[in-house]
Amino acid sequence: MSGALFRLDGDLATPTELTRGPWMADAQHGGPPSALLTYLVEGVIEPGWFIARLSVELLAPVPLTPLQTSAGLQQLSRRVAVATAELRSEGAPVAKITARLLATTDAPELGFVPDDGPFVLPGEAQERVAPTWVTGDGEATFHRDAVRYRWETGDFQIAGSAVVWHRLAVPVVEGEQPTGVQRLMASADIGSGVSAAYSPESGYGLINSDLDVSFVRAPVGEWIRTDAVTRVGANGTGLCTNLMADANGIVATGTQTLLGRPFAF
Repeated sequence: MSGALFRLDGDLATPTELTRGPWMADAQHGGPPSALLTYLVEGVIEPGWFIARLSVELLAPVPLTPLQTSAGLQQLSRRVAVATAELRSEGAPVAKITARLLATTDAPELGFVPDDGPFVLPGEAQERVAPTWVTGDGEATFHRDAVRYRWETGDFQIAGSAVVWHRLAVPVVEGEQPTGVQRLMASADIGSGVSAAYSPESGYGLINSDLDVSFVRAPVGEWIRTDAVTRVGANGTGLCTNLMADANGIVATGTQTLLGRPFAF
């Protein structure tokens, strides 16, 4: 088993088996392509710019085959810029990201600080291994084999809101240490899974078509705390909202628009 999610060779990214998702044996989880896209846009951002928002669009199932990558930067004004990146399979786009960038500057002393931390990482007794779901025990999967979890409230097998800490256990790109933003984006869409509105026994679930994350600051350390809730709308749709933190406090908020589908367990 590889020790990373992707191997890079120029503009070609080859996924390892650790990118596999829980529902299709030949398709990736949403986390690895989100992390890779983040890596790509970070590569074109110059010093002095802050990633204020990352918007990921999952255009098609992302396959477990080599992907063509591209990234670019457009400055909109003196203090606002946009970086974009895209993954393509056999010439067709399968995922893309848009990063909203703000120029940093000195700011006056704060007049108000919200009470949103610090937070305490649960001990090893609260660590649990994720189930495999559809892909089965014989297949490596991202959510089980590349991520570690420690729970405050909720459980993998229980429907409802959840508070869970997670740690990316492998690099995003082979041979490179992931940044805090890459770590967060690798597991930001886990929110809709850990706060699932339907139990596994229902044979029905909600998958995300996109992921939007707005940042207060970049996270520090390996562990990310997720406080997530999924709300179900009409006609098999839903929305997951996710408040993410490190040990020092809140770092980002995320949303996922969800589409319902039956699964064959």
